[in-house]
Amino acid sequence: MMNTLLQYDLIRLEAFQSNKAVRDSIAISKEGGLTLLKFKQVNYFNYCIGKIESPQVLDVIRSFYSDTVEKQHQILIDTTDQISQAIVKDCPDYRFFKKIAVMQLKPAESFREFTHPSLHLQQVTEANIREFAWLYLQCFEAENRHKESVEENFMCKLHVPGVKFYFIQWNDLPIGITGLYQNDEVQILSVGAVKQEFRNLGFHKAALSRRIQTCRNLRPDLPIYSWAYLHSISQENMLKSGMNLAQELLVYQHVG
Repeated sequence: MMNTLLQYDLIRLEAFQSNKAVRDSIAISKEGGLTLLKFKQVNYFNYCIGKIESPQVLDVIRSFYSDTVEKQHQILIDTTDQISQAIVKDCPDYRFFKKIAVMQLKPAESFREFTHPSLHLQQVTEANIREFAWLYLQCFEAENRHKESVEENFMCKLHVPGVKFYFIQWNDLPIGITGLYQNDEVQILSVGAVKQEFRNLGFHKAALSRRIQTCRNLRPDLPIYSWAYLHSISQENMLKSGMNLAQELLVYQHVG
């Protein structure tokens, strides 16, 4: 099965391509066992993932990202892929940055439920997707160099089959954002963040539990996936909830 992080990001980029304002800034390419994603104005999407089969592939990668802001991009490699690691480590243009933990909860596995008084998830609709979009950027303190397209991009994502977004509501106050993606093979806890002033109060953990329960209610036969930086609070909350490490990805950042 395709890596779930890549699967979800491909869905997002393909949705964004229906927005004429950013279509020319987005590219998706394949090079052997490597998939390359690009959204020039949004650094998050400027990464490639898979196998680096030769040093020459690095030339292809650098060329692909030559038109991003300051040529910024990352290479994501499975920790078990020694060949790809050796090639990237030998190149002074890349430096190890962090590890990403891909987390999984199998259908038969139990999970621990965390609750929080007065917290609920409110599903996002076309009527409030614009409010959600700006709260999303606020929660992630996200860098976006194409603010004109933010609302339309989120509207495009909302129309993708299987995508659901939610406001994390506390006492009827929107304090964060979260989401799900479901198809016939997999369920993905796609995003989860709260505003800075509401962090470390148990809201993220409770919202995670609500989404796991929603997945179990809708498709108990399917595995649930998510991801976070290794040893981050998000990953710790997933571990506490009963999710297990399915894959580790090394992130190498371009510094050349």
